[in-house]
Amino acid sequence: MSEQERFDFVYDIGETLLENGAEIKRIETTIRHVAEALELKEFDSFVLINGIFMTARLKDQTVQAKVRDVPISPINLGRIEQINTLSRRIKENKLTPFEARARLEEIKAENFASTPLKIAAYGMGSASFCYIFGGTVWGSLGAFFLGLVLACFMLYLVPKFQMSSIISNITGGFLVTVLAGILVAVFPTLRLTPLVSGGIISLLPGVAVVNGIRYLFDGDYSSGWGQMINAVITALCVSMGVGLVLSVLNIF
Repeated sequence: MSEQERFDFVYDIGETLLENGAEIKRIETTIRHVAEALELKEFDSFVLINGIFMTARLKDQTVQAKVRDVPISPINLGRIEQINTLSRRIKENKLTPFEARARLEEIKAENFASTPLKIAAYGMGSASFCYIFGGTVWGSLGAFFLGLVLACFMLYLVPKFQMSSIISNITGGFLVTVLAGILVAVFPTLRLTPLVSGGIISLLPGVAVVNGIRYLFDGDYSSGWGQMINAVITALCVSMGVGLVLSVLNIF
């Protein structure tokens, strides 16, 4: 494998980690170790939550540089763990560069959670938080249904119509609240607030807020504030969708 190919491989590892929501310091540490194992000279990197900058000096004394914008994406811990394992095996010289490249492509293609499992997780999360927020057992069943509908919307309709995160969050909050209102109208014993709170829980950016605070405490202000702003915008979009429906319901 040539120096150019090794450089591109290291960049691919960093980009894949970032696309799957890995921590900034974890990405920088991983690609630095892999670059050392692949004998890239004068290697340097700068990672933000939405981009990677990498440089290295080749044997002919030319400087190779690469920059790419990476949209903020949901976290996939399974893929992050597999890439970390791959980087350790590269560092320990247990894989050749060609074997490592093939393994990375396998990891990128691997599905770590089936769609039915994701839908079930949406439903269970909504039901659990509905109960925590003061809902009854019947209310939790209603929230479970809302979670299933939201999961189908986010996993099937959003990719099909290529909705942006802003539109999908507004529409998701709107859909959940409309369905919650219908459930309350049909079953008057149910309470609207726990239903809506549980139904939209999968849209709320809890992990993004925690990561943003961690980056700020680590002194990475650009990534920290970027993550916090993304979380605030997400929360505002969800609340906008919920608020529109609640305003109409209050009128009637």
